[in-house]
Amino acid sequence: MNANLSISQSEFLSFAALIFKYTGIRMGEKKKNLIVSRLSKRVRARNCNSYGEYLDIVKSDFDKEERNIFISLITTHVTHFFREPAHYDFLENILENRNNPPTKIWSAAASTGEEAYSAGLIMQDKLGSDNWSILGTDICTDSVEKARDAFYPIQGSEQIPNHYLKRYCLKGKEEFNGYFTFAKEIRSRIRFEVTNLTTFERLPGSFKPDIVFLRNVMIYFEPKEKQMIIDKIESILSPGAILIIGHSESLTGIRSNFKLIRTSVYQKI
Repeated sequence: MNANLSISQSEFLSFAALIFKYTGIRMGEKKKNLIVSRLSKRVRARNCNSYGEYLDIVKSDFDKEERNIFISLITTHVTHFFREPAHYDFLENILENRNNPPTKIWSAAASTGEEAYSAGLIMQDKLGSDNWSILGTDICTDSVEKARDAFYPIQGSEQIPNHYLKRYCLKGKEEFNGYFTFAKEIRSRIRFEVTNLTTFERLPGSFKPDIVFLRNVMIYFEPKEKQMIIDKIESILSPGAILIIGHSESLTGIRSNFKLIRTSVYQKI
């Protein structure tokens, strides 16, 4: 195929419609270069003579693996352990100072699992093995599989406080040399499932969280989709439940029964 292949306006609009269908994310004209940069290698890898040919492959019911690759390429997966540490400080504080501490956490855009495992280290340390559970969900099948595997490059361990690192983290051996994982008591309390935030009606296993991490997700959605997601999350939470969003985000302009209790942390009324 032509290495300099360009995307036509009709092809771009078709991709934008497909991305919205699969993810709920709207891709305006300014995102055309982003779509090209993220898809060009796959277009070449599949020996397509046009972006339209690749679009047909993604839409095909016979190639769901390519569809998962497509969704993974389009959605952003920037994450690391203990990202935005003030939120983890908040979690530690409420676990230590509440008579009836939260025991169920939903990591709503879990990516490859770093957020969920960071919270799990704190939950295990404060509550013990039998008193907590975490559900991590993501739209990307590949990310969910990596989160389930729970092996991470050893460099990532530098982001984990030493106290947790020494007690709950294990260095990989043989084929896993250069990687680390978490102790069984951590991994056994955390599960990961594929879930689309814009279409779910209830969580896998009818999971009912006390705390929701929805961080650095809302920035990718337009107001209508933001409202839809918040409505869905609110519907599954009990009064008093906590919603944590990214420091660069807010619920301004969104109708909800959440009140701000500190920067980027809300509580359902």
